[in-house]
Amino acid sequence: MVNRLKYHRVQNAKTQADAAKAAGVTQPTYQRWETDRAEVPKTALAKLAKYFKATPAELLGTHPPVEAAFYSDNAPLDLQYYGEIAVHFKSASEPLVLSISEAVRASAYSQLHENRRFITFKDLGNRSVAIRREAISEFYFSSEAYDWYGPEEEHNNYKLGTPVQMPDTRDWDIVEAIYDEEIGAGDSTSDYPKEQVERVRETVMITDEQWDKLVADGRVKPEELETEKAARAADTAEILALAHTVTIQLSNGKRREIEYFDCNLFECWERFEDEHYPYSDPEPGLIRLPYEGYHQTVFLNPEALDYVSFPTHKVECDRIESYDDGLVDDDEVEADGDDAKVIKLPKAKKKSPVKKGGTK
Repeated sequence: MVNRLKYHRVQNAKTQADAAKAAGVTQPTYQRWETDRAEVPKTALAKLAKYFKATPAELLGTHPPVEAAFYSDNAPLDLQYYGEIAVHFKSASEPLVLSISEAVRASAYSQLHENRRFITFKDLGNRSVAIRREAISEFYFSSEAYDWYGPEEEHNNYKLGTPVQMPDTRDWDIVEAIYDEEIGAGDSTSDYPKEQVERVRETVMITDEQWDKLVADGRVKPEELETEKAARAADTAEILALAHTVTIQLSNGKRREIEYFDCNLFECWERFEDEHYPYSDPEPGLIRLPYEGYHQTVFLNPEALDYVSFPTHKVECDRIESYDDGLVDDDEVEADGDDAKVIKLPKAKKKSPVKKGGTK
């Protein structure tokens, strides 16, 4: 499993050369650690943890999963579950219903009072969402104390767009790996600890072993097993899609589900997040989504959108890559393949004290 050295380094706006100096090694040596081609010595890990203001477990990515906090005021606001939002659109297209944190509630509430082009936030289920302000007809906040999401009389009229509250982007890396295996794209989950894969798998799907236990316990009748499996398979497919698709809802009611292959989603997301133009300013141009690089690209007219929804874990991954591109020292060099030697920096020699009179 790839460690989190790069994540914490970029979060602190440090180059590889900076991190190497803090650890007391050369930049190629540090690079091998960051790319998991060599194990980080404990002494160096301790130095880097102090330098990045993190724990060794956080740098290695082995700390416990970050989970949404229910009924807890002690957790960070970005993890405290607030409840749901239900966004209705002027186009009368399907409402958007998402589970959000207390921090997102405050941010969205504030943005709705501002003259912004898009309301942007990240939910608790791997969705980074940009909603066009002028497309909104109603925006409902409903805390966990209520059993309904919005104005519809029948609660079942709403479809929850966040089937699972799983805010840890590391978990969604695993979800994406599970999806890759489901479509026969290789043994992707082998890059992650087995226990973590099993934990995530049990969250997003019901395994054959679990089905057997449900039947044995009498919770599912044998004659209803195939029907139940089909229903749960649809739920699983919906969750897996959250890890590998961009959703675009147009104001004409049509919805696009785009699978991306060669696209920096952060650069696309940034256009929505940063372009909060007052309406007196010139309108921005079309927004480009090169979801398969040179081969397939779509340009979106902002005025034709209800919302666009991105997988948060991919936005964050691409954000790190984008920011890291700006953290380059002129003297940084690449490690020369797997044969690069691990070389420690020489310790600086202490100068002998100079005696009065000019003699050493």
